[in-house]
Amino acid sequence: MRFRISYLLTFFLFQCNSYFESVLDPTELRMPADGKSVAVLKISNPLLGAKDHFLWENIDPELLKLLSNEKNEREDVLRVQVGKVPVNITIRTEKGKTVQISLFSRDGDFDQDGFPDSAELRTESDRQAFREWFVRISLSQYLKENSSWNLKERDCSGLIRFAYKESLKAHTQEWQTRTGILLDKNLPDVREFNYPDIPYIGKNLFRTGEGKFGEFADAESLEKFHTSFVSKELESGRAGDILFFRSDRGVGTNFHSMILLEGEGMNPQLLYHTGSDRGIKLIRAKELERSVLFSPEKNNRNFLGVYRFRILE
Repeated sequence: MRFRISYLLTFFLFQCNSYFESVLDPTELRMPADGKSVAVLKISNPLLGAKDHFLWENIDPELLKLLSNEKNEREDVLRVQVGKVPVNITIRTEKGKTVQISLFSRDGDFDQDGFPDSAELRTESDRQAFREWFVRISLSQYLKENSSWNLKERDCSGLIRFAYKESLKAHTQEWQTRTGILLDKNLPDVREFNYPDIPYIGKNLFRTGEGKFGEFADAESLEKFHTSFVSKELESGRAGDILFFRSDRGVGTNFHSMILLEGEGMNPQLLYHTGSDRGIKLIRAKELERSVLFSPEKNNRNFLGVYRFRILE
C-alpha cells in the first residue's frame, strides 16, 4: 500500500511538472562546423505555468544562422544552421535556461579511425550509394576493362583503387562516355562530396600510414590503414566489403584482396584481379574451398577476414 501511494505521488508530481514547467530540448548539442548541418531546438510550454521563449541576441549569423522561429502558446521552435567556424555558442531563454552548442572542426578525427571526419560519408544513403557504385564499377571491369584504368595498376589492389575513385565521382553523361559504364537513373551519386573535391585529402584518397594519404596504396596498406576488420565470417560482410589474404613464403609477405559483390550470404560472389594475363575472375566463395592460400574460411590462417572501408563507418 505504501509503495502504491509513493508511486502515485511520483506520477502526480511528474504530471504537475508537465503542467507547470517548460521543457527545453536539447540542452546540449555537438555538431560539425560544416556550413550546412541543421538542428532543431524546441521549448515545450506547460498548460498552466509561465511560458518560456528563446532569446536570439548577439549571435553572429556567420557562426550560427537562424533559419526559422515558429512559436505559439505551446511551443517555441528554432531551426538553425551551423557556420564553418569551430566555436561554442550559448542560446538563452527568457526564463534563464540555456542550450550549449559546440561546433567542431571536421578536419579532426572524432571517431579516431585515422580519417579526417570531413572525408567520411555521414549518411546511410551516401554509404549505400557508394557501395552500389563500387560493386557496379568493379563488375563492369570484369566485362570489359576500361582504357582509363592505368595498365601498370591492373592487379588486385589496383581494381579496388580504380572502383573506389570512380565511385566517388559525379556520374554524368560525360563520365559514361569516358568509362563506357551505363548510368542508372535509380542509382544516386554520393552527395557529401565528389572526387577530386574531397575535404582535406583532395586527390589523395588512400590512407598509407599514420597521418599519410596518397593516390596509391597496395593491398597491405589498404588492409592496415584504409579499411577496418569486420569478421572472419563471410556472412557478416556487406556488398562492397573487401576480403584480405596474407601469405608468407620465406622471401617476403604477399597480400591479396578480393571484392565482396553481395553480402550476408554463405556463398557470395567474389571478384578479384589475378595480377596476371588471366585478368579479373568472378567466382563463388565455395569454389575456393580447395585453395590452400585463398579459401575464405575461418580455419585458413592466410585469410585475414572481411574488411570495410573506413569512410563507411
